[in-house]
Amino acid sequence: MLHKYLEIDTHRLHYTIRKSETGTGIKPVVLLHGFTEAVFVWDELAGYLSELGYFVICVDLAGHGQSDCFAEVHTMELQAELVNRVLEAESVSEAVVIGHSMGGYVAAAFAALYPRKVKGLGFYHSHPAADEPQAKENRRRSLQILRAGKISFILDTTADLFAPGTSAGYQPQIAALQESAGNMGAAAIAAAQAGMMERPSRLEVLQLPVPIMFIIGKRDNRINPAKIMAQTLIPEHCHVLTLPIGHMGFYERKSETEAFIRGYLQAICW
Repeated sequence: MLHKYLEIDTHRLHYTIRKSETGTGIKPVVLLHGFTEAVFVWDELAGYLSELGYFVICVDLAGHGQSDCFAEVHTMELQAELVNRVLEAESVSEAVVIGHSMGGYVAAAFAALYPRKVKGLGFYHSHPAADEPQAKENRRRSLQILRAGKISFILDTTADLFAPGTSAGYQPQIAALQESAGNMGAAAIAAAQAGMMERPSRLEVLQLPVPIMFIIGKRDNRINPAKIMAQTLIPEHCHVLTLPIGHMGFYERKSETEAFIRGYLQAICW
């Protein structure tokens, strides 16, 4: 794995790349992490895919990981533009883009802004629709707390990312996720929260002429599985995996999700 940095308007953007020594490097896959996460959540999947010959790019989205804050509000469009800057720096003209949670919202914005650069589009416990009214209200309340400089409620709810009753089995992962959020600070977390709250619906990207992927947790507390299932009927070519898990499939069902993503990528017309 190689760590790289871009300087954009005096701000630093961090990302990692992995290339197989035997791979051709012509099959780029971009992995975008979720809210308050960072590239570390992709370590095992990125390693697995690079061993299969894929060129894997993982981006620390604005305000996350080793990337700087770029604005008071990190819109999904801003995040997508930063992803595009990474692809330009790596001379990648087309890629499969897979996003977890908030990363899926960024992936949808990227597909809307740069449709010709998308070879495939994956929603990993995510979807391209806008927030519903109650979800937006919840984000507004969260923003009030964050803008007062308080982040403890974010840390306290990390265990809820996993299926109910299972968090005791994921204490190292929960600790790493809490550390990631704690390192961001309230302003960066608020910028991401505001960006998610303001995002428009991007359901039109499900009609792009590329294979679409959904991984859905039946016990996901953060996203309504039934509403995502309805979206899976929109694409012409859709790969869907449902599992009895929460919001963190790469931890909760590592082998099954890796095998599914491998099959999905094999369906891409490279």
